[in-house]
Amino acid sequence: MIESDIIFCAPEFQDRLEQAFPDKKIVSYSNDLSICRKQVADLDNQADRQVYLLYKGVHHIVLNQLVRDHMNLSRENPLIGPVDLTKGPRFPDMSSVYEDSEGIIAVLGEDEDLNNFKEPWAHVTGGVWEAIALKHRGYSIEGWIIADLEKWISSINI
Repeated sequence: MIESDIIFCAPEFQDRLEQAFPDKKIVSYSNDLSICRKQVADLDNQADRQVYLLYKGVHHIVLNQLVRDHMNLSRENPLIGPVDLTKGPRFPDMSSVYEDSEGIIAVLGEDEDLNNFKEPWAHVTGGVWEAIALKHRGYSIEGWIIADLEKWISSINI
């Protein structure tokens, strides 16, 4: 059974997740930093500090895969600007953003050096900014790159 009351997801997943989990808070991630900041700040009154973050892969993802880390190559960051230190530290530890130590690396953005990167990785459509902002505010994150949303829903709904 799904443990968290909060799911951040690709916008394409939101309607189906709301049907599958009507008692959960489903939030689709945005490509606008101000919306990202607001969506994460709006969770401040939630008692649950665990989040599922469901990424949509860009290229030929064939299996749902746990995320162990991410690379933000977008040149944007939700923590740039004034910081409310009561919500989190100015420079949060990003060494363990995700709960799992095995899995794939989610990559937002492009860099020619990715061709030489030896770790397993996959481009995603968004969600990395939310991971950064959620970690800053002290959330525990279980990340997934989704190839088959129905399969993920059925595996979680056991």
